Amino acid sequence: MLFKKGKLVFIEALKEESSEELAIPYFTAKALVISEIDGQYYGTVEVLNISDLIQKTSNYVYDGVNIREAHKLYTWPVNLGDSKAWGDSKRIFLEQQVMNFPINILSVQEDKHLTWEFISPEQFKNISAGLQASPEFQNYLDHKEEYFFLRKEKNEPI
Repeated sequence: MLFKKGKLVFIEALKEESSEELAIPYFTAKALVISEIDGQYYGTVEVLNISDLIQKTSNYVYDGVNIREAHKLYTWPVNLGDSKAWGDSKRIFLEQQVMNFPINILSVQEDKHLTWEFISPEQFKNISAGLQASPEFQNYLDHKEEYFFLRKEKNEPI
């Protein structure tokens, strides 16, 4: 699945993926997604390439105004040619700083050019009236109080 403009939070463990075309592994994870299409809001559960958030082409917005290249958010390995070290650095950052923290995707250009920011759990829980929810997302709506990430503070890794 591809990212869409909207709110999301990654909720399950990272899964490492690799391919022969890519020297560095990437990660996917299941996410609760709230997106808007033509004025209608949809709630779905999707597996997304979480590594796209920290691609060189993606941007992270902090303080509501300032932009930083997202690949500069995590610590690069000392040996830039070590693909295992790259994968480990990405995994550690994603597990500690992205998983279970609500995010707002502000724009999507092509499939891997994302602009995003962290939002508060309250902003994620503020669901528009008339939301059309998939059965999996409806399960989330029916049990919101059980999701611990909705009680955390807004993340700011910078």
